Amino acid sequence: MKRVLKALGQTLSQSILLVCTLAFIGLLGLAVVPTQAAYAGQDKSRAPQEATITDPAVSFEDLNPQAADYDEIVKTSQNPANAEKAYDKSLQEYKGEHPQENIVQKAEDLLEKVTGND
Repeated sequence: MKRVLKALGQTLSQSILLVCTLAFIGLLGLAVVPTQAAYAGQDKSRAPQEATITDPAVSFEDLNPQAADYDEIVKTSQNPANAEKAYDKSLQEYKGEHPQENIVQKAEDLLEKVTGND
């Protein structure tokens, strides 16, 4: 009887150990497998605006301000001298909107002061 109970206890402990090992492997498999990009299309801030019926009297440039700038950009890019002027103007506008100077800009200013190219 003692041998039967010992064999039964050993079998029971081995089966519990086997079930625990399989459960651990299963949970580990779930944790290791990368998830798919299920949230890829849910960014609503970048979604295209829905088409709307507009008044025919409204011009295309009013609806799409970037299209109005496109013709000007094309004209500017055809002449290299105008392109450089437009770039400088755009750079000055950018610097006006973003006044924070970085270390490179400060170094350039210091170099100009030292060389006397003010």
